[in-house]
Amino acid sequence: MHAFVGLLAFSDYYADIGNSVLFYVMLAVGLNLLLGYAGEVSMATAAFFGVGGYTAARLALAPGSGGVSSRSVSSGLGFNIYQAGAVAMAVAFFCALLISIPATLRVRGEYLILLTLAAQTVANNLMNSLETITGGPYGLTPIGPLTLPWGTPLNYPHQVFWPLLLVTLIVVAVAWMIGDSPFGRILKGIREQEIATQAVGKNTVIPKLLVFSIAAAIAGLVGAHNGFYLQTVSPTTYTLDLSIFVIAIVVLGGPGNMLGTVLAAFLLGILRPILQGSLTADSAVAWQSVIYGGALLLLVRFRPSGLIPEGAGILPLVRRAVWRVHGPTVSEGEVLEAHAAALGDHDLVISPQVAVNEDGIPPAIIRVEGLSKHFGGITAVDDVTFSLAQGQITALIGPNGAGKTTIFNVITGALKPDAGRVFLRGRNITGWSPTRVAKAGMARSFQDVRTYNRLTALQNVAIAVPNQVGENPLLLIPAAYAAFKSERRTRALALEALGFVGLAAKANEVVGNLSFGDQKLVAIARLLATQSEVLLLDEPTSGVDPGNVENVIEIILGLKKLGRTICLVEHSVHFVERLADWVIFMDQGSVIAEGPIAELTSREELTTIYFGT
Repeated sequence: MHAFVGLLAFSDYYADIGNSVLFYVMLAVGLNLLLGYAGEVSMATAAFFGVGGYTAARLALAPGSGGVSSRSVSSGLGFNIYQAGAVAMAVAFFCALLISIPATLRVRGEYLILLTLAAQTVANNLMNSLETITGGPYGLTPIGPLTLPWGTPLNYPHQVFWPLLLVTLIVVAVAWMIGDSPFGRILKGIREQEIATQAVGKNTVIPKLLVFSIAAAIAGLVGAHNGFYLQTVSPTTYTLDLSIFVIAIVVLGGPGNMLGTVLAAFLLGILRPILQGSLTADSAVAWQSVIYGGALLLLVRFRPSGLIPEGAGILPLVRRAVWRVHGPTVSEGEVLEAHAAALGDHDLVISPQVAVNEDGIPPAIIRVEGLSKHFGGITAVDDVTFSLAQGQITALIGPNGAGKTTIFNVITGALKPDAGRVFLRGRNITGWSPTRVAKAGMARSFQDVRTYNRLTALQNVAIAVPNQVGENPLLLIPAAYAAFKSERRTRALALEALGFVGLAAKANEVVGNLSFGDQKLVAIARLLATQSEVLLLDEPTSGVDPGNVENVIEIILGLKKLGRTICLVEHSVHFVERLADWVIFMDQGSVIAEGPIAELTSREELTTIYFGT
């Protein structure tokens, strides 16, 4: 009998360590969605962990029977763990939503760290001071133990371990599903290039609000389970040290990689009991800080992407294998054949009915009237008026500083005009956001490319495909099959767009490893995937090897054959001569001439302005 009791105590010791590791895993995978995928740092994980713990504890206390150490708390509602856990998730979700609104709309970078740090500090102080709600410094106790669905109590750590492991697997699977979905792809796009993500028609505010709240909801669920497991909640459990520890797990494992997070949680989770087993308790606390700090310093120096970098691991390999079997079967040859024919039912082909006027000129799809933009005392754009003919290639040319890129920024909503109006198919889009403009049918590229360098070429282009079911995280589970079918279509379209620019063979290569010229082509493929009718190309050949310029020319002419209306900013007269149906000459923010390129280059005063001779 004594031997059995000893074995039970031994098992419970290691089970308790295992349970702690599982709690760390769940907290860290939730934070990884925010920190690793969206690139937003939160110092308030422990605060939402505490919100979940306290909410569940208050709900679980029996009516009229306050806890022994909670003299100011007289009753609860008698909820079970499942009811209390669901409410705890919801409360943490909405608390995070309130905090994330200013964080998303107004705060960036280090200011977000300060905001969430303030939220963590305020939350911990409230836990200590609101005695009638939280029980004050003593917390709430006793709380009933974790129970199985049929009511069996789990009073010992070894009884808790296997049910808690199941909960952890579910949480990790859900977090992985969210991170690997089109919603997760948008989060990565926001992390890499938020402006470029808006420019292809993706809302960036709602995903940031949702991921902040989803990470908090996971922390709230974990807090509820932790409170029932310990059968007590107190402010000392939910300190800033815990928030920093969870961040360390994510950074050590590899931001954006769930497998790395699980591994790091295991390594750091078992470190504390190992230290306490070999050192005195007081020295163990000091040595933990030294070892954690030293490990992070070494990691930043020698492996800044973490133990398992983003995109590495078992799950990506399995996913790629599944897509090879069940995913799109469009080959590069088939794509290029479709491009050459420019026929068929391809989603990337637009065949608008163009009713030309009496002079055989297509109607204007874009009309800019009296557009002006000033930066202090500098006039970047001055009373500019021009049109883009449907299905034609129009070039904006002029010397540096003429206002060409500013025109792009204003008509796509990146900048608000001081005066003037912009019309798309007769609809006034002046002052619209870049996301709304792109959804309406006008998308742009950037002179400095702005690709997502840590994503593959396929992911770069897939993010631009409109109407993806999986972009709504609330539909990932209830509409899983529809999301799967939508993703197959998205990948097929992305591969077709890459094939159009000749990069289908490099679909799975990380864009940061491609040449600058190939990155330019990925940016064009991304524009094509938006299915926008009007494409604005900002210096598509700048930085491109001269030997590949001819390829870019053929691609842009191919875009015209697919039904796109194109406006490009370009300095190369040879390039414009090969492409443009109409040329608009700008200088010092104004349009000073327009017409065919041959006519403009024959005018001596224009060549003097352009070439300085």
